[in-house]
Amino acid sequence: MERILNKETIKNTGEEVKVAGWVQTIRAHGKIVFFDLRDRSGLLQVVFIPGSAAYEEMKNIKAEWVVEITGIINKRPEKMVNKNMETGTVEMEAKEMKVLAQSDPIPFDYTEKDLQVSLPTLLDQRPLTVRNEKVKAAFRVGDIVTDSFRNTLKKMDFTEFQSPNIVPAVAEGGAEIFKIDYYKHKAYLAQSPQLYKQIMLGAFERVFTVAHVFRAEPSVTTRHLSEYVSLDAEMAFIDSWQDVMDVCEQIMKDIVENVSEKCKKELELYGIDIPKIEKGIPKIKMREAQEILKKLKETTGKNQTWIPKTKKK
Repeated sequence: MERILNKETIKNTGEEVKVAGWVQTIRAHGKIVFFDLRDRSGLLQVVFIPGSAAYEEMKNIKAEWVVEITGIINKRPEKMVNKNMETGTVEMEAKEMKVLAQSDPIPFDYTEKDLQVSLPTLLDQRPLTVRNEKVKAAFRVGDIVTDSFRNTLKKMDFTEFQSPNIVPAVAEGGAEIFKIDYYKHKAYLAQSPQLYKQIMLGAFERVFTVAHVFRAEPSVTTRHLSEYVSLDAEMAFIDSWQDVMDVCEQIMKDIVENVSEKCKKELELYGIDIPKIEKGIPKIKMREAQEILKKLKETTGKNQTWIPKTKKK
């Protein structure tokens, strides 16, 4: 029997199917035991009833063990429907179960909505904390943002290329760089794909890359990262900066639209309501923006009307 995803079980009421995934939670109600089984599509409630072969196998199972279960998909009683689960109208009555992999004991409850752990714990236990629904949601949104960026530019006849991370020279100023030993030669971790974008323009005119870039800036603020993913594009034969702004506007409009459409569940977890961009994005000059901020001084408590001084020629 071929395995199906948890979310597909709602189409198989009354049928015997096979699913596989991670045991997220275990609950006992008398002799009857319930599992919440997790796969890439979501959760499925699995019921173990005394007398079945699966019931005997279930007795030693722990959270996060990986299992394969065969059973019958039944409709849940109306009072037991879980509206917060995509599969909340059905459950599986387990008949047979096979353990595919075991897990060490879980050190903390990663399933709580707002994960209350320190940053070192969050990162040190990354294989576990990344399974939290809210943490997963951030990665899902990032996936849609990157995918939208790619699709928009490809529709505009841009060509994607892979920019190297190890480079022989600095591409641009204004950022500290990481020096590395490259077979006794001087090399650096790329702090920008700029040089390679310009090289590729001569062949393709319009190019983009999704690149990891590195900045050796030992700052502790949230606005500085030693490594981040850069969505970079370059285009030739433009008439003015307006051409660049038009491309940027279309990229942002598509990203907002796609995230709003495909990440509704993820946005709800963070309590985010993304505004719709029905027409164009308003364009104003910096000084106009500063005047707006000046009027908001009473609200923000800060005056953001600083204007950089220019050098006299």
